[in-house]
Amino acid sequence: MSNTLNIALACASLLAILAGAPNRSSAEDAPGGKQLYMTRTCIACHGKDGAKAIQVYPNLAGLDKGYLYAEMKDIASGARVSGPDARGYPRTQAMKDVMGIVTDDELKTIAAWLSENPPPPVKPGDPAKVTEGEEAYAKSGCVGCHGKDGVKPISGYPMIGGQKKEYLALQIKEIRDGVRANGRSRMMTAMVKRVTDPQIDAIAEYLSQINRAASK
Repeated sequence: MSNTLNIALACASLLAILAGAPNRSSAEDAPGGKQLYMTRTCIACHGKDGAKAIQVYPNLAGLDKGYLYAEMKDIASGARVSGPDARGYPRTQAMKDVMGIVTDDELKTIAAWLSENPPPPVKPGDPAKVTEGEEAYAKSGCVGCHGKDGVKPISGYPMIGGQKKEYLALQIKEIRDGVRANGRSRMMTAMVKRVTDPQIDAIAEYLSQINRAASK
């Protein structure tokens, strides 16, 4: 058999193998939400699977993917800011810096993955404060946008039932005081202008006790 024939047969065999091999798109090769969440350092503040956040950062597991994506975009653009941490830096600054290495498609992938994760278990609260907070929440007008117990919000608003009380209290106060004014939070400012810190803390205590997993 000539060398020319050998080469032709080898090329034919290679083409047959390639023809039978599945075509993989760049999307199929792209990292998944969990991998992106970990490698883009989201885990540092929001914890394992978005359900064990540290300090006053929120638990993200189980929240609406559209809302998560919109908030990440606002933080990246500087539209959403938070007050200073112990070092004097805005709490949102670290995430804003990270956005420099995260693409828009990656943000959507992370948001979709977080939305599918189970919410964290409820931590025991102060029964008296929970009762006070439930009454204050019902009278505050929050139900109109965030729904009963904060678990059935209208489109564009976050699910706040079952969220960390420290984070909830901070956000309500920052919206009231005009520190946070991105998106639809501006519509909430007038509603909470007259709410005192003790009332806000009670509402946050109540909402943190909502078992979001059981309400689905």
